[in-house]
Amino acid sequence: MVFKILLAIAGGLSMWLSNEPMGVWALSLPAISLLWLAVQGRGMLAGFGLGWVWGFFFFFPLFDWATAATGLYVAQIALAALQAAFIGVVGALWAALSGGNKAAVAWQVPAATFVWLAVEQVRGTWPFGGLPWGSVGFALVDSPIAHVAPYGSTALVGAVAIAGGLLLAMTPKLSYLGATTSALAVIALVIVPVFVPMGGRADGSINVAVVQGNVPDDAENRALRVTENHVRETRALVESSRIKPDLILWPESSSDRDIRTDRAAGEMVLSMVDDVGIPLVMGTQQYVDDGRYNDVVVIEPGRGITDRYSKQHPVPFGEYVPFREALRKVTDIVDLVSVDMLVGQGPATVNVPIGEGVSIATPICFEVAYTDIVSRAASASQLIVIPTNNASFGTTGLSAQQFSMTKFRAMENGRTAVQVSTSGISGVVDSHGRVAYETGLFESDARIVSIALHSANTFAATTATQRGVLIYLLGAAGAILAIASRTRGRS
Repeated sequence: MVFKILLAIAGGLSMWLSNEPMGVWALSLPAISLLWLAVQGRGMLAGFGLGWVWGFFFFFPLFDWATAATGLYVAQIALAALQAAFIGVVGALWAALSGGNKAAVAWQVPAATFVWLAVEQVRGTWPFGGLPWGSVGFALVDSPIAHVAPYGSTALVGAVAIAGGLLLAMTPKLSYLGATTSALAVIALVIVPVFVPMGGRADGSINVAVVQGNVPDDAENRALRVTENHVRETRALVESSRIKPDLILWPESSSDRDIRTDRAAGEMVLSMVDDVGIPLVMGTQQYVDDGRYNDVVVIEPGRGITDRYSKQHPVPFGEYVPFREALRKVTDIVDLVSVDMLVGQGPATVNVPIGEGVSIATPICFEVAYTDIVSRAASASQLIVIPTNNASFGTTGLSAQQFSMTKFRAMENGRTAVQVSTSGISGVVDSHGRVAYETGLFESDARIVSIALHSANTFAATTATQRGVLIYLLGAAGAILAIASRTRGRS
């Protein structure tokens, strides 16, 4: 059993290394293999435990940002432990599937793959709206397999990798012919996607000023000083450039003060927009009697705010506290989030008056991880912009992980994607996933970039709902097969 535990630990750490900021994507396949080998031949309870170990050693280092954001080590432990339980379910069902003879590979691989995808989908929606962070597909954004993203999002990319990892694990126990066939299948799964077409023709382009103003080191008047930084960088860029941008992009919370009610912040931003004569898309907060909204607003010269999107998926325990009153009786830690963020309405889009009008998908920060939010917005837009504020996460892996998701969304939806952050990483990615540039952490950066606009929708973007239902059905079938095979084995 000790050897099995070591396999699970090695598998979880390998999956962590395959994700950013390490980004060794090739380790994702052996990581999957190690989970199968760990649970193979074990009972379902042991399979759950080994799956949990695999998951914990994956999620714990992946979520290093949870400690940075809260100052509480226990937050990272609790989040990793909860997410690991989902991998525990996978481990239990895989243990049940792992019996059978050599011929069983033909049904074990698809059944185990769909079990993983279904559990991963549940993890991305429950509890409190779920947490898709750490989905297998995101780790493969720089791999050849990512070329199938426009046809099936993280599910299809993940399925290819999971199937490949399972075949790797099963190959040594097959006959010579079976092992050869399995090895060739793994090679094909990795290489063939390179030849899959992706990224449609652009409908035009616009020049966009992307501004990362950075954040001050100290907390005194921090909110207003962040806004001052962005104003200063924007003015300097526009004044020094021979090219006048069509649009200016600022990050989430580039004004933590509500520019509609705070005189100092409002005058600073509105006067800048009027002076440069260029529309601005920026992040701000709106405070109401029972909470606050996290907004992205469009500001036009001489007109003020003309469009708005409010974040529809606030982060539980990060932006609002579920069961606040009940939890306060246990601990006052809940008051670290002093004002709960309220749920806005989708889709995550705003319209900007450039030419005949440009529609922009604007999922805010963590919303980039949610396929349904991004797909719905992107399919009605010509450009994806991810405004984010990562200052609270320090130099942890979060910014790099988020930028990898932005790259994935560009490829999946056939859109140019821009991530604009207060403190990094900011960057631009084309519809093929190629990075035009990316910034470092905690530095000021402002530049004008030519952005291609696209309107043709990918298959992945238009079939997100149907794909989700299909995954649940196939996953349920895989689970039933696992339990049935376990029952037959006992009898």
